[in-house]
Amino acid sequence: MTGIKVARLLSVSCIALFAFGLFFRAVIYSRMYIAPGDPYGISDIIEFLLGWLLIGVLGVSAITAIILGIKGPRSNRVAAAWLAGIVIITALLFAPLHTLAAKFSSW
Repeated sequence: MTGIKVARLLSVSCIALFAFGLFFRAVIYSRMYIAPGDPYGISDIIEFLLGWLLIGVLGVSAITAIILGIKGPRSNRVAAAWLAGIVIITALLFAPLHTLAAKFSSW
C-alpha cells in the first residue's frame, strides 16, 4: 500500500470516528437506559471505548504522518502533512464539539 493510500485511509478513519463519536453523544447517548441508582450505564462505556478508539487512531495517524514525512517521495510528504493537519484539527476540535453535542442531547 502506498503512503498516499495509507494516509487517506487513516484520514477517513479519523474523521469517521470523530463524527460518529459526536453523533453518538448528541443523539444516542441520552436515549440509552441507565438503571436508577447506577453511576453509569452502557452508554458511558460505549462512549469511553469510542474515545479510546479515537485516541488510538489519532496516535497511529500521528506516527504514520511522521514516518511518511521522513521516508519516501514528495507525494508521501504531502500526504503526511495532510494527515498531520487532520490529526491536529481533530484533536483540537473534539473537546469543544463534544461539550456542544452533550448540550444538544439534553434539549
